[in-house]
Amino acid sequence: MTLLHITNDFSGSTVYKNLISHLDSLGVRQIVYTPVKHQGLVGKNHVQLKVPGSEIIYDKILNKHLDRLFYRRKIKKIMTHIENRIDLTEVGQIHAHTWYSDGGVAYLLSKKHRIPYVVTVRNSDLNVFYRYLIHERTIGRKILENAKKITLISAVYKIRLAELLTNNTSSQKLNDKMTVIPNGVDPYWINNKVTERSLVLTSEKPVEILYVGKFDKGKNVFNLIRAIRHLNDEKMNCQLVLVGGGGDDQNRVMRCVENYTFVRYLGVQYDRDKLREIFRNADIFAMPSKAETFGLVYIEALLQGIPVIYTKGEGIDGFYDNSIGEKVVSTSPKEIANCIRKIISKYGEYDFNPAEIAQAHDWTAIGKRYLQLYCV
Repeated sequence: MTLLHITNDFSGSTVYKNLISHLDSLGVRQIVYTPVKHQGLVGKNHVQLKVPGSEIIYDKILNKHLDRLFYRRKIKKIMTHIENRIDLTEVGQIHAHTWYSDGGVAYLLSKKHRIPYVVTVRNSDLNVFYRYLIHERTIGRKILENAKKITLISAVYKIRLAELLTNNTSSQKLNDKMTVIPNGVDPYWINNKVTERSLVLTSEKPVEILYVGKFDKGKNVFNLIRAIRHLNDEKMNCQLVLVGGGGDDQNRVMRCVENYTFVRYLGVQYDRDKLREIFRNADIFAMPSKAETFGLVYIEALLQGIPVIYTKGEGIDGFYDNSIGEKVVSTSPKEIANCIRKIISKYGEYDFNPAEIAQAHDWTAIGKRYLQLYCV
């Protein structure tokens, strides 16, 4: 059997690269088809696959403007290109890595060529496509109804999707198809997890709050800065360390870096050994995103022994109990400050085990779970 992956964002995330690499190590023949918007994405996150006949196809066919506006035109165009470049008689299964963008293509291919497919539901599907493309909800339901299995990266996304489908006549059947499979982390972080955690804060230095990622508005970095400014106004002596950059809120965040002495900017860190030390020097990791499919960086932080601040109803919410940190109910500066204050006040109570977290996010085990799903 050849497994066909359809993924619009293969070049934009290492998640797909890790999954495909581990399936390759399990002997799965795979064709990865990724339509891209511009030439700079061609070849990004490429994997040298060992199973004979496996390949990754980057296809520069997407238009940044038209394909955003005309969804059905986009999925028909992608389907046609797949039919022209891939021998579908050899494909026994399709994995569509998003509900709408990839799932729509899988749905059309399945109708025409009778190939079963698995579809994954992500952040953009629930928070963008389903919310704003109201006129495309009919095809959205058809994609799910015709899928063999529906996978969700986040436990709370399963709950949210089930709630959206409660008025659907086939809602119970759809619910029975759903399974949660979390993302794994890069083996580097598994192999370099801490074995002992510090459960105390020292008064000799400021409480160090760390953020790692892009400076997108959805990541809520600006409100995080405002929250820490409020805490310092209360004489709590907190420092924010920012790692990363880029994104649509870059300029506003960088103005804060220039104006506030409690913000320290370390730039983008490609050296993982340096990034590991940055994690271990921090006391709290905070990423109060407005929307988050999963957020691997939370797991990386937990593996380095530091509690995290995340968002209710997003990302890792639902996977773990309160022992890992605090979740913001809203993403306002006041709420973020309250959660930081709470972690500081009871720091020793966040008694999680990095070894158990590593076991839950090991790509080797996750690859086997997907393989079982394909074979059902």
